[in-house]
Amino acid sequence: MRFLFVALALSLALGPAEAQRSRAVRSPVRLLWIGAHPDDEALVAPILGSACVEGINDCAILVLTGGSEVRSVELQRAGAALHAQITQWDLPDVFDVSQWGDRAALVSKLASYIVSESPAVIYTFDPRHGSSCHPAHREAGQLTLDAIATLGTHAPRVILLETLIVRDAESRITGFAEATPSATTIDATSTWHYLVDDAAIHASQFDAEQIALLQSIPADQRRVWLLPSGATVQSISSCP
Repeated sequence: MRFLFVALALSLALGPAEAQRSRAVRSPVRLLWIGAHPDDEALVAPILGSACVEGINDCAILVLTGGSEVRSVELQRAGAALHAQITQWDLPDVFDVSQWGDRAALVSKLASYIVSESPAVIYTFDPRHGSSCHPAHREAGQLTLDAIATLGTHAPRVILLETLIVRDAESRITGFAEATPSATTIDATSTWHYLVDDAAIHASQFDAEQIALLQSIPADQRRVWLLPSGATVQSISSCP
C-alpha cells in the first residue's frame, strides 16, 4: 500500500521527462473507481489522469446508477478523456437507496464484477461521509467494502476518498477539505485540469459559473485525500 501512495505522489509531482523515465521502471496496474453517479469520478480525476492518461496504467470506472441518456453520454465522454473503461449499471438515481433493491444480491453482483475486472486498487467513497453526505455516495462505498469482504485474501486493496466537498448556500462547489488528518494528501496542483475538464464534460451538472469556481480553487486545496480502508483514525468527518 505504501508503494501505491508513493508512486501516485511521484507521478503527480514529476515533470514530463522525469515521468517518462519513471514509467519505464514500473509495471502497469489496473485502477478501478466505484461511484454512484456519472460525474462522481471528477473527485479522483487528477489521479486517474495521471495514472492512465499520462501513465501506463489501466483505469476503469463503475457507476451504479443509470440516470438520463444525456448523463450516460457525458460519462462515456469522460471515460474517453481519462482513458478509462466505463461500466454503468441501471440502479435508480434516488436519495432513498432502499429503492436499489435486494442488497445482498447487489453485494454479490459487485463482488463478481470486481473479480472479473481484477483491479490492483479500488477507489471509492468513504461510507462515513461520502464526500458530500449524499446517501448514494455513502452506499456505493459501503457496498464496495461489503463486496470486498466476501473475496477473502485475494481481494484487491481499497482506498477511500477522504475529500470533503464545500458548498455555498446555492449548492455550488466552492472548495475542498480533508475528512481526517490521518488521510494521505496527494498534491494535484499539476493535474487539477483533469478535475476541471471532467466537470466541464458533465455539462448537465456543472454550468459555466461552477466551472469557473473549480478553476479558481486555491492551490492549497488542489488535493486528493485518501485513506486505506480499515485504517485506524482518531477522528473523521461523518454524516448524521
